[in-house]
Amino acid sequence: QGAVVVTANQTGDVLAVAGGRTAGFDGFNRALDARRPIGSLIKPVVYLTALERGWHLASPIADAPVRLEQSGRVWSPTNFDDEVHGDVPLVRGLGDSLNLATVNLGMTLGVDTVADRLAALTGTAPDNPFPSLLLGAEAMTPLDVAALYGTFASGGFQSTPHGVIAVLDESGAPVSQPNLAVDQRIRPEDAAALGQALEAVMRLGTGKSSRFSRAGTAGKTGTSDDYRDSWFAGYDDTHLAVVWVGRDDNQPAGLTGASGALKVWDGIMTHLGVRPILRTDGDDLATIEYDTGLLANDGCAEVVRVPVPDDAVLRSKPGCGINLRSLGDRVRSWFDNR
Repeated sequence: QGAVVVTANQTGDVLAVAGGRTAGFDGFNRALDARRPIGSLIKPVVYLTALERGWHLASPIADAPVRLEQSGRVWSPTNFDDEVHGDVPLVRGLGDSLNLATVNLGMTLGVDTVADRLAALTGTAPDNPFPSLLLGAEAMTPLDVAALYGTFASGGFQSTPHGVIAVLDESGAPVSQPNLAVDQRIRPEDAAALGQALEAVMRLGTGKSSRFSRAGTAGKTGTSDDYRDSWFAGYDDTHLAVVWVGRDDNQPAGLTGASGALKVWDGIMTHLGVRPILRTDGDDLATIEYDTGLLANDGCAEVVRVPVPDDAVLRSKPGCGINLRSLGDRVRSWFDNR
């Protein structure tokens, strides 16, 4: 089975809803009513919480084994590839959807802190305020996910998804109007940094199999335990589309977010047409190696450009040459050397 919600980024208008595989079916609408574990779709909330507390996308986090004991039970998650990657920059932790890095980051921040941030973004306290929340052991509907990711897609502004703009009487006078208020829920600089990380997901991370991975899109894959739920939430400059694929009987579907829901999302965006996300890059961007977070250039490494504070101390990749962070840095260096 499957479900889809498509919204307009800046207004929250619901443009399309598919509640199942059969068009026009009047029964159970999975897009609105099916609450399913969202898996790694939760991870941007963990990384946003870190950004709001002084971390940046080049900050190192430990992708190291985790072993937590609770009520006599041991929780020891693993990465999808069953590998341990050592210290990685935040942008890679999210981009490659590394479970161990995410849990270590979330435990450093505090599970309660992340749970509170999720509640502030969704308006609902999570049902599972425990460490497994960090990896998406929390059920949401596709419409709920659209509301959450709509805040990311709009640059930090929340507008509740809505399908009705106004109700008019026979004379055309408004009888009622929904509350279409727009609230800023994320600071612009943090929303921009998170958006760049979600673009890195597409270009270099778990979304790179998309035909639009290098077309200026952003998004996140999600897979629940035992491949029961395949999710993808992604957007361009205009549209956000959330896709869920799975089985009603909760048996494994055998699909990851990338092998299932992302394929559906590609088809939707092919029909809609992709408009690259517009960004105004400032002078505070550093070019870093995606794998390590070291300063690098695209001639000797796979790189991303990420915002970092002026006082951030970044090391250069050995043998990769001098890498000044921006045009502003180069201009300042010319004057410093005169």
